[in-house]
Amino acid sequence: MFIIAATLVCLLPRVVHSLNNKVGKTPPLGWNTWKTCGEPTCGHDICNEAEIKSVANAMATNGLQELGYNYINLDDCWASTRKKSDQTLTWDTVRFPSGLPALISWLHQKGFKFGLYTSAGNQTCSSGGRKYPIPGSEGHYDLDAKTFAAWQVDYVKLDWCGDIKKDLAVGKQAHIDFAKAMNNSGRDMFLEVVAGYFFLWDEVPTVANSWRFCTDHHDDWKNTNVQMTCRLDQKAKVAGAPGGWPFMDMLITGGAGCVPFSKGPHCPGQTDEEYRTAFAMWSITQSPIIVASDVRNLTAVMQQTLLNQELVQLHQSTSTPPGKHLGYWACSEPLQCEIFGRKMNVASTSWMIVLLNHGKKQHNITLDWTLIGFDDSETADVYDVWNRSSIVGTNVSTSFTATVPSHGTIVVRIAKTSVNMAV
Repeated sequence: MFIIAATLVCLLPRVVHSLNNKVGKTPPLGWNTWKTCGEPTCGHDICNEAEIKSVANAMATNGLQELGYNYINLDDCWASTRKKSDQTLTWDTVRFPSGLPALISWLHQKGFKFGLYTSAGNQTCSSGGRKYPIPGSEGHYDLDAKTFAAWQVDYVKLDWCGDIKKDLAVGKQAHIDFAKAMNNSGRDMFLEVVAGYFFLWDEVPTVANSWRFCTDHHDDWKNTNVQMTCRLDQKAKVAGAPGGWPFMDMLITGGAGCVPFSKGPHCPGQTDEEYRTAFAMWSITQSPIIVASDVRNLTAVMQQTLLNQELVQLHQSTSTPPGKHLGYWACSEPLQCEIFGRKMNVASTSWMIVLLNHGKKQHNITLDWTLIGFDDSETADVYDVWNRSSIVGTNVSTSFTATVPSHGTIVVRIAKTSVNMAV
């Protein structure tokens, strides 16, 4: 949330609105309830205690928790009303009969962190199937922050819904006030803001640990493309640093249990190639990876992406800056072939490269060594990250070319094997 200004890549001084909250040193990995739909009561923004526990148990055994996916986050599905006596928020007792504090304690004992959702306005965005509106945090920022702290919450998502949407002039101060309430709560909690970036711009890393900067992410390729385009624009304004992370919204990975609004109770809304592309871009740019689909039965592409140890470990590393756009490759569909990369070490002798094809046809995309600072005379080993053990080439010189399917990616690790000895 509140980051020391010197750690941020920016030429302008930043205003620090409160103290560093000591969390978010790496981009979070975890799961969110938003599109999971594996229960008989399947529906958008419906969650319950049994579902949360079953997902946590699955993550503890299928390799996700071991790799670092440790956040279990409730979206707009958990709250009910405020107590008349003291205005404290209450949980939906039908969905959570044991109560949130008991559920949070259970998750903590399992080694997970817990997150929940609220809105800066007087109501949240969705009733989640209830016949009454769900209260937001407007007018109760301090109370709600202290309540969440007392429950031992680890992560709060702050949305921008309710009457406050009609008063944009208060947007900046509302986010600052909520962040201060979080910091004064007595507990270090990660803060995600949905709309804060649009009010705070370059100041947002002083207020939030992660910030959305585009539309909601839905399970279709057109929307995934929008997220990636927004991320490309984002690099000129703010940069990720330990404690603060630009967020391309929740990651959707296919499989059973999704709730596309017009497609019925099951995914996928995208192809496996498109899901691989999304994961590649979320991971190389160090967007938080909060999975919003059912992870209790991992499909082949979910295993290939979510459990890709090399990509996840690089995603969690802060030894080098987040990945960035390196350039375009001139294919027959203009501006549809792109190259992204991230240094894997400070010496710049090893890179993770994403060759991305937005186009409708497959294309050959070439990475010239000079694009990553290698000399033409130097050689490198090229390793296929998607297939994990497949060696693309040893002692490759000058450049690397791959055929990239429509809407797909080739992800390779490139490690220098020779040093230019020219005088």
